[in-house]
Amino acid sequence: MSKKIKEELLSNLADWIIDSEPNYPSFSDCKLWVKKQNSKFIMTKEVEKEILMLLTYLPMSQQMNNELYAKYLDQILNK
Repeated sequence: MSKKIKEELLSNLADWIIDSEPNYPSFSDCKLWVKKQNSKFIMTKEVEKEILMLLTYLPMSQQMNNELYAKYLDQILNK
């Protein structure tokens, strides 16, 4: 499997995870999603680590963004 296909799949997975807010998917849901997108994709330990990283950091990033938007909403709207 090419690096480009892997990067595209993981990028699309990241979008799917973010779109699932606030009910983020589980690790097994993510693995299933990848398989549904490309049944020939080989799930390596490296890919599993990248999925776990996405599941760890994307929700934290979204929460931080939401808090910043809430804190500075008046400034954003008045520009």
